[in-house]
Amino acid sequence: MLARLVLPALVALSASLSLDAQAQVVQPAKPEPATEVRTVPLAAGSTLKVTNINGRIRVEAWDREQVEFTGAFKPSSKDEHVKVVLEPSAKGLEIRAEYPKSKGFMYRGPEVAIDLKVPRRVLPRLENVNGSIELTGTEGDARLNSVNGGLRVTNLQGALDADTVNGAIHLDRVKGRLEVGTVNGGIAALNLDTQGQGLSARTVNGAVKLQMGALKGHLVATTVNGGVSFKAQGAEQVEIKRKKVTATFPGSDQQLRISTVNGGIALE
Repeated sequence: MLARLVLPALVALSASLSLDAQAQVVQPAKPEPATEVRTVPLAAGSTLKVTNINGRIRVEAWDREQVEFTGAFKPSSKDEHVKVVLEPSAKGLEIRAEYPKSKGFMYRGPEVAIDLKVPRRVLPRLENVNGSIELTGTEGDARLNSVNGGLRVTNLQGALDADTVNGAIHLDRVKGRLEVGTVNGGIAALNLDTQGQGLSARTVNGAVKLQMGALKGHLVATTVNGGVSFKAQGAEQVEIKRKKVTATFPGSDQQLRISTVNGGIALE
């Protein structure tokens, strides 16, 4: 009986050690600009979490069950490099950039630009602080968040939750529910298909330009300091005011919500 109780624990411990053993640390050895490339396996349908602080994150889908990491490193003014950890887990893969804690007058921190090729069917969770995020060609729900950097999403099949504080949002060929917002930046979107699951696009300081295309549902678009241009075709029950437009595009009951405080809205 004792052996039966202990064995599962040993198996679980062995599996955990095996996962830990697969973690890779990427960090240039010399204090000079360098490019490092690594490849790690990742099954389709897995979660991919990426975090960075100084430098872009660019993710592009390909038809392989592996991730190709390319990091373009720049050292700090104290010759320090970012350490990037590629760590597998039971849910997928985490790629995180770990920065030195050095500070001081005139200190310039290190940077790393992260470029990834990933399985097409993956669940991206991308976070950045001082850098843009680009996502292309994946099939699965995606979450993007940046503080100082724009967001660009192209040819996504899946729901999208995307927010940035200082940066514009560009969307093209996104197929799934949309929840996007920025504080200081515009929103431009075309070739969208929300699959009847709804759309919310909001900004505080910036214009919104949306190509309605095949979108159907109940539309409400509002601005506080700016005008609204409505040129979309196929709408019914249209009410156009200087700062607000409501309309119904027959074929869906989904809600289409667009808003800005300081900026115009163009619907085509």
